[in-house]
Amino acid sequence: MLNQKIGLGLVGAGAIGRVHAGNIHEKVPDARLAAVADIDQKAATSIAELNGHAKVYSDYAEMLRDDSVQALILCVPPFLKLEITKKAAQAGKHVFCEKPMALSMQDADEMVSAVDASGIKFQVGYQRRFDPSYLKARWAVETGRLGKLLMIKEHNRDPPAPITGWSTNPKKSGGIFLDTTSHDFDAVRWLAGSEVVRVYAEGDALIYEDLKKNGDYDTVTVMMRLANGALGFVDNCYHTVYGFDGRLEILGSEAAVSTSIGEQTFAHIYTKDGTSNEFFDGYATRWAQAYLDELVDFVQCIITGKEPKATVRDGRAAVEIGLAARASIEQQKPITLPFR
Repeated sequence: MLNQKIGLGLVGAGAIGRVHAGNIHEKVPDARLAAVADIDQKAATSIAELNGHAKVYSDYAEMLRDDSVQALILCVPPFLKLEITKKAAQAGKHVFCEKPMALSMQDADEMVSAVDASGIKFQVGYQRRFDPSYLKARWAVETGRLGKLLMIKEHNRDPPAPITGWSTNPKKSGGIFLDTTSHDFDAVRWLAGSEVVRVYAEGDALIYEDLKKNGDYDTVTVMMRLANGALGFVDNCYHTVYGFDGRLEILGSEAAVSTSIGEQTFAHIYTKDGTSNEFFDGYATRWAQAYLDELVDFVQCIITGKEPKATVRDGRAAVEIGLAARASIEQQKPITLPFR
């Protein structure tokens, strides 16, 4: 295995699947895109042709029988991930799983059990753990530069875009708290080095009527208490007209660390209409390096046997916080963790 590239099979030929496929084919040195599986054969074929003419399957189960595939990259809707993970584990295939990894604590626990029993490597796609700015913030916490940790704030706001299909149904997507805000929950846990013990959330669908009809939200805030005493705050919005906005601030007793809004350049043009918009146009641009680095690290986990930086238990923890946040809105009260 050390002398040959790891064969990766992409399951799901959507937007994030295209990002991962391009990185695997062009930039991950020890891997190759061996196969693409999707019921949409046109989409799967398009990705395969652009990235080394990988094999194309209409059924991921066929891919699992392909000996040239050592690991799967799961970019499918959340309600499909449990079944695929269990079958991949039985087949001895490692799994890189986009968030959220599950829609319920029962499903999350089943995934943990399947991974533990099989011994496969399982990594959740929490790319912020690989972002240079977040890594520097993590370093500041770990080295004690900040002193006692007081507060962590995460902002995650997306530009306006159509929300269609299964994404409008929280029973299939997990809703904003398991899907988008999942990244923030993981970042707060990881940066603080502490578990979330209490959650209080507020939210509404102020822009997208389809979300409102299905009981989901497009604008949310979440307050958290961590086991180490620090406080956490997260806000998410699906309608940010000035561009993608992902920011972090950590306040300690001796210092603070923060990341900027994510400007593409340091140059701005000022006119009578205001300043030029230099912000990233979406998540794929903002986290481009992190998306690459997380796959490079996943492949190294397979080759060397080291543990992934975002494990199946990290995925489970984010699901638990997300479910607690939704329950907090529904019950209009703080929710204590553990939560089921």
